[in-house]
Amino acid sequence: MTGDHCNDLKEIRSMFQQGVQNKRELNIMIDLCKVSNCKKTIPYFAAATMRKSEFSVSPIEKLKNFNKGKKILETYIAKCPNDIEAKYIRWLTQTKAPRFLRYNQNTREDYQFIIENIAKSNVEKNYQKVILDHLQNLENE
Repeated sequence: MTGDHCNDLKEIRSMFQQGVQNKRELNIMIDLCKVSNCKKTIPYFAAATMRKSEFSVSPIEKLKNFNKGKKILETYIAKCPNDIEAKYIRWLTQTKAPRFLRYNQNTREDYQFIIENIAKSNVEKNYQKVILDHLQNLENE
């Protein structure tokens, strides 16, 4: 997952936006991220890893998966602090994460960063619209 060949990115984005409905779909997304040579799939892999907690029975396993994905995402953002999609994934995760996980400290700054920088980013215009629409819809909930 370290190269810049992003042939799988569009499919991974689509799976992410549609939301995985079961463990099988989630594993397909995880496997697709694992074999991708595109570093831009790392935040999606992190989100999918966190999402594994929803399909785990054991509370310990739930927390382990969530923290593993969180660490992957935070490490990626530390290395790529201007990555709009990574900030979007973190914002979305923190917005939706249960409060007791205490993973909600970057929502305002990520939201502001995305709004201020998305137009000049290298994210395709049609996906920029998807991101902005999603931000707007969740902010209005």
